Amino acid sequence: MTDIEEALALLAAPCTDERFFQRALKALALVTQCRWAAFARPSETLGKAEVVAFCDLKHSVPGFEFDLKGSPCEAIYQQRYPDTHLLYAKDLQTRFPNFQLIKDLGANSYQAELILDDDGMPIGHILVMDILPQTESMKSKEFFRLLAQRIGVEYKRLLISRELALHKQMVAVTEHLMSFVDDTYTYQVVSKGYESLFNKPAAEIVGKTIEQIHGEQVFEQHLKPLIDRTLKGETVQTQVWIQPPDNTSPRYMNTLHNPYYNEKGHIVGVIVSAHDITDIHAAKEKIQRLANYDPLTEVLNRRALFEDMESKLRAQEQHKLQLAVLYIDLDGFKQINDRHGHQQGDKVLRYVASIIRDTTSDNEVVARIGGDEFILLASFPHGESLESYELQLENLCERLCSQLFIHVDIEEQSLPLSASIGHYLVNDASMELSSIISKADKDMYRNKRNEKLGLLSISTDFIHQPPSQ
Repeated sequence: MTDIEEALALLAAPCTDERFFQRALKALALVTQCRWAAFARPSETLGKAEVVAFCDLKHSVPGFEFDLKGSPCEAIYQQRYPDTHLLYAKDLQTRFPNFQLIKDLGANSYQAELILDDDGMPIGHILVMDILPQTESMKSKEFFRLLAQRIGVEYKRLLISRELALHKQMVAVTEHLMSFVDDTYTYQVVSKGYESLFNKPAAEIVGKTIEQIHGEQVFEQHLKPLIDRTLKGETVQTQVWIQPPDNTSPRYMNTLHNPYYNEKGHIVGVIVSAHDITDIHAAKEKIQRLANYDPLTEVLNRRALFEDMESKLRAQEQHKLQLAVLYIDLDGFKQINDRHGHQQGDKVLRYVASIIRDTTSDNEVVARIGGDEFILLASFPHGESLESYELQLENLCERLCSQLFIHVDIEEQSLPLSASIGHYLVNDASMELSSIISKADKDMYRNKRNEKLGLLSISTDFIHQPPSQ
C-alpha cells in the first residue's frame, strides 16, 4: 500500500469524535513524509493560536497555545486567496530564531494550508514540520487542500456537537412542562412551563380540553391517539411536532404519557411530561446533513452515496427495481479552476450540481465524489427488456450532456463547459460498489476518448479539405 493509499484509508475509516483530527493529521504526515503535523486555529486570546490537534509520529503531544507573532504560522494568515498554501523548505530556525517551539522540536522545514469557511474567511490551518528539508509536489499540495476542506467540515460538526451537548444541559435545568389530563381530555393541572409555551396564565388552560387549547387538527391527528393509548394502560414516550395557537413557529416536543390510577385501581387520567427539544432536533438534523451531503454543492457525498447504492442493490436483488450508474466528468472545468481560482470553480460546481438535479427525476440520486466528478443512480422498473433499459439510459445521458453543454461567464469571459458521461447497467447486484462505479468510470473515459478523437478527425478533415473549385 502506497503512502497516499494508506492516507486515504485512514480518512475513510468511520469516526465521529475528535479522534478524526489525529487520524487526518497522521494521513497528512504520511503523504508529506514529515514527522509532525498539526491542526491549529486563532485562539480567543488575542495574538495567540490554539493547537486543536497535534500529531507526532514518535510521541503523544496534547493540545497547547502559542504566540502567533514571530512564528511561521503568522505568515499563513497573511496569505490572500487564492494563495492559501505556504512552504518554508529549509532553514526554519534561521528564519524564525525567536520561536522556541521549532527549536525544542528541532524542526527545519514547514508547510501549511489555510482552512476557509463558506465565505472564504480563514478559520484555521493545517501544517507539517520536519527536521529535513521539504519539497512541494502537486500530489502533496492537492492533498493539503482537500484535507483542509474536510477538516473544516468536521470541525464545524464538532462545534455543533458541542452546542448540542450544551443544549442538553440547558434542557436538564429548564422549567419542566407537566400536566394532568383526565379521561375527558380536559386539563386539570398544568405547570408553569405551559404558561410560557402557550403564552397565557395557567388559569386560562385548566378546565379547557386539549382540543380547545391545541385546536381540532392537532388534537385529532397527534394528541388524542397518544392519550387513548395511555388511557388503556400503556406508557407512551414519543416525539411530536406541536403548533401552539399563539406561537409563531411549531415546537418539537419529547413527551412521556403515564396512566394515572385512582385508589380503586382505575385509570382516570394521564400524567403528561414534556420537554421542548426544538433546538436539539435542529442541531441533530444539521449534523446529519453535514454527515451525508457535500457542503459545496449540497448533493450527496461519497458516504451517503454508498449507503444509497447498498440499499438499491438490495432492492434489485428483491426484484423491486433495476439499478444503473452514471459517471459524470466535466470537460473544461480544470482550465476554469486553474486560470480563475477555486472560488470561481466552486461557483461553477454549484451551478453544475443544480443543473444535474433539475434534469433528473425524483427516483434518481445525485452525488459528488471528487473535484468535478458526479455520480447519478438511476432506478428503472423491474422486469423490462435490456433494450428498453439501454434506450432509457442513452436518453438520460443525452439529456444530461445537452443540459451540461454550456458557457459560463467569468470575469467578462464566456468559457465553454461540457460533460463526458459513462454508464453501467448493474446485472449482478452482489458486485462490489467500487467495481460498479469503476465500470461506469471506464465507460466515461472511453466516451471522452472517442469524443476527442472525433473532434481531432473533424479538425484534420477541415485542415486538409481542398479549396472549392
